[in-house]
Amino acid sequence: MQAKNEKQRAPVKQPRTRKKRGQRSKRMYLLLAACLFLCLLAVGAGYALNKVDQTLEVVTEDPYKLPDQPVVEQPYEDKKSIAFVIVGVDTRKNIGMLNTDVLVVAVANPVTKKVTMVSLPRDTRVEIPGYPGYHKINEVFALGEGQKKLAESKGKPVTENGMTMLKKTLEHMFGISVGHYVQLDFEGFTAAVDKLGGVKVDVDRDLVYELPKQGVYRNLKKGTQVLNGEQALGFVRHRIDRRGSAYNSSDFDRNRRQQQVIRAVADKMISMDGVTRLTSVMETVGQHIKTDLSKDQIKGMAMDFGTISSDNIVSLENGAIWSSPYSLWPRENMQAVRSTLQKELGVAESTNQLSNASVAEVAKIEMKTETRPTTTKPSTSSPTKEAKPKSEKPTTPAAKPETTPEPTPVPDGGNGQSGETYPSDMPPPDIIAPPAPAPDVSDNGQT
Repeated sequence: MQAKNEKQRAPVKQPRTRKKRGQRSKRMYLLLAACLFLCLLAVGAGYALNKVDQTLEVVTEDPYKLPDQPVVEQPYEDKKSIAFVIVGVDTRKNIGMLNTDVLVVAVANPVTKKVTMVSLPRDTRVEIPGYPGYHKINEVFALGEGQKKLAESKGKPVTENGMTMLKKTLEHMFGISVGHYVQLDFEGFTAAVDKLGGVKVDVDRDLVYELPKQGVYRNLKKGTQVLNGEQALGFVRHRIDRRGSAYNSSDFDRNRRQQQVIRAVADKMISMDGVTRLTSVMETVGQHIKTDLSKDQIKGMAMDFGTISSDNIVSLENGAIWSSPYSLWPRENMQAVRSTLQKELGVAESTNQLSNASVAEVAKIEMKTETRPTTTKPSTSSPTKEAKPKSEKPTTPAAKPETTPEPTPVPDGGNGQSGETYPSDMPPPDIIAPPAPAPDVSDNGQT
């Protein structure tokens, strides 16, 4: 009986053995599947890297390199900060202008993994080194491009263009070397946001605006929502509202929204959804972006900053105020911005004389002095005071066309708002400074 029982129990051990073999087989299949998946990832990564390299070949074709500048492939230094200016230009046919609608100066610090940036209102008053008078920052690029075309038309060497003039103007303003630029047009911005699947933004208020196609309007409702490319561009660039001037957006509103969308794009890019769309985004943006950063610098920055979120982006307050026809920065804001940018770039405080053309306390006094001969022309009570500014600032006559206040009514831009006014303490929402004619090279030394 005992032997019988043992025989009857013996088969019980066999299923256990089969079960273990089954587990080994499943594990083997999983291992093989994992290896196959990794191989596919490697092929995909190779394809993506190949696409990125192809895109970088296009992106790094610098159209603003001066003819006498040598081609140097700058290496990426993982311990050294990089300063650059982000330039948004409207290049759409029959719509675009050479004036820069978006200007952001940024410093990327690879040690702290932090990006510090400040937006410049388009009407910020600036001085261009080597040129007379005062200008609005959004026209500097156009003036430089005018200089380039003038030199080419006369068969002279090109020593200046829009980007070189913009860089040296910013350096004279902040006391840092703005070594690089990243230029993106609005079509590229729209396409990139669409390829990302939209960005989540908190719209501060209802907006009703006209698209570049005359008579086509869009309504953007207040609240947190995912914006597509067209909506994100409308949100950032909103100026004139169809409902009337009381609903218009100022240049300061636009600055705030620019940084808001930059943060939203950064957050979307580090999400899994953003990573899966990276190749597609790169292909799209590559057609609309230009930079003088080298391929090695771009790849290095992508490795160091590719996973940062909006928490790692520091926005500096310019505190700008409107004093027709310019946007001006309070002295304390200007000093704080300069100090922070210099610190993040790891440079000592500039000993050179920086331009205070944007500083409100300085600019208001100069602007009063400039307009005094016109407003007090009939008076003879203080001739010495009236004569003094002319001798102290010989370049003032050349600057008069730039400093003449623009009319208060908002011009009709096809929006049906001709004659509407805007509060005197805020910048007009749609007045863009027209590029002044570029002076002849031979006239630069004249006063």
